[in-house]
Amino acid sequence: MTRTLAGLSASLPRNRWTLERFGFSPGKLRYRIVDAGAPRVFCVSIPKAGTHLLERAICLHPRMYRKLLPTISAVDLRRRDGFEGLVARMRPGQVVVAHLRFDPAYREVLARRGVRGLFLIRDPRDIVVSQVHYMSKRTDHQFHELFARQPDHRERLRLAITGDVAHEVPSIGERLEAYAGWLDSGCLVVRFEDLVGSDGGGNPAAQYRAVASVFQHLGLEAEESLVRSVCDRLFSPNSPTFRQGSIGGWRGSFDEELEALFDEVVGDRAESYGYGPLGGT
Repeated sequence: MTRTLAGLSASLPRNRWTLERFGFSPGKLRYRIVDAGAPRVFCVSIPKAGTHLLERAICLHPRMYRKLLPTISAVDLRRRDGFEGLVARMRPGQVVVAHLRFDPAYREVLARRGVRGLFLIRDPRDIVVSQVHYMSKRTDHQFHELFARQPDHRERLRLAITGDVAHEVPSIGERLEAYAGWLDSGCLVVRFEDLVGSDGGGNPAAQYRAVASVFQHLGLEAEESLVRSVCDRLFSPNSPTFRQGSIGGWRGSFDEELEALFDEVVGDRAESYGYGPLGGT
């Protein structure tokens, strides 16, 4: 009985956040019904760039909530009448989260439909490390077995860097190239390193500016008290897929050989994202 109560107590914060992020908390229900002027928001990122951190920042605003959909992939679009059909069914205040390689047609649809876009970026070296932990843990992922059967963590990192053509696993360089069009798509580019704040090894002033710029881009209220309240609640293990949420974790995983391999695979493709050679950003 004691163990059951402890489990319920531990799950309460996550359950409360689930209600809030999907707009079912008492404070948000009225906005779902009457707030016809709220923006519609499309968030896109490379997988493992910290997608849910950006979603949380938006959904902590009282007018915004996530649409009851999974994170959208190209496969999901085929079940939802394509990108146009997905966007057309968005209601005021709704947030859609996606991992979609850039297509110029997406930019045109967002502009024509008046949907605001955000593109989250993160140091690709940290994306690699996060990808390895995620693939190794998630037994339901299509690439889990491939990553799990690698002899050690280092070889899993190598696989995430180089990809595997035979198993259709893209390299980190290919993923950066496939998403690069979002940088000039009219979406606001948001850096994970700015958004994560001091709890994740970042800077509180940069976090404040990042949250405020997101709200301003979306046409939302961005009073100082509201932005600071969001920043105070932003870093949280209650978000789904949370593991560590910190900056520079790659430094404890990469050795000199992996650093050289990463540079070889990525080339100059990280520079357009604002991330330079290893050792700096």
